[in-house]
This record gives sequence, structure tokens and C-alpha cells, in this order.
Amino acid sequence: MKLNPFAVMAEQFDGTGLVFNPESNAAISLNKTGVYLWNRLKEGATEADMIAGLIEKYDGVTEGKAAADVKTFLEELRSRALLSED
Repeated sequence: MKLNPFAVMAEQFDGTGLVFNPESNAAISLNKTGVYLWNRLKEGATEADMIAGLIEKYDGVTEGKAAADVKTFLEELRSRALLSED
């Protein structure tokens, strides 16, 4: 998986973020978990790495919940041309 190299994420003071894609002139907002997952993707994390990271980072998160959240996040990025499989 590879993030769109033209997209820029700006983390806000409260831990949320804003991703701007200059190719589509569109922006999306990220909650704190989305910012964490975006940063993990920038580091080259795999889907399994991100699931394990959520379980470790947040108390009470099950593997099923983490997997569903990561899947939804990745699908959203793909639908907005922010993530490719390259």
C-alpha cells in the first residue's frame, strides 16, 4: 500500500487531522485514530501492523473491531484516490 505522494496531512492541535489532495482539490478530516493510521501508513505499516497497533494503543479494542476499523479506513482512502496498492 502506498499513500498518494501529493496528498498532505496536517495534524491539528487536538490530535485530529486534515488531509488535502491537490489532484482532486478535496479535503477530508481525520479523527485521532485516523491520524494514527495515516502516520503508520507513511511509515510503511501493513494492514496487520495497523490492526496490532490499534489493539496495543487503545484499551479494550478487540482484534475484530480493529480489523473492521482499519478496513473501513483503507477503503475510504482508496475511494478518494489517497491510497494505491503499488
